[in-house]
Amino acid sequence: MDDTTNTGSSNTDADVTAGTKDGLGAADRDVVYMFGRRPSAQSPYPFNERQFARLLILRSRLEGAPSMEDRAAA
Repeated sequence: MDDTTNTGSSNTDADVTAGTKDGLGAADRDVVYMFGRRPSAQSPYPFNERQFARLLILRSRLEGAPSMEDRAAA
């Protein structure tokens, strides 16, 4: 048996960083995932109409509630 190494496919630093933006090669192709359309009153998908109404009520209650800083100041 020969103790020769395979030099045909060398993995140098130049090979790794050739197609990368940051030099590390990690997460260069990340894109924000878009889940269809935003729900609206006309098309509340992925929720049914009852769930969408409850979410709107919850959001309005959370936005209307005083924050912890406001409570501390009062």
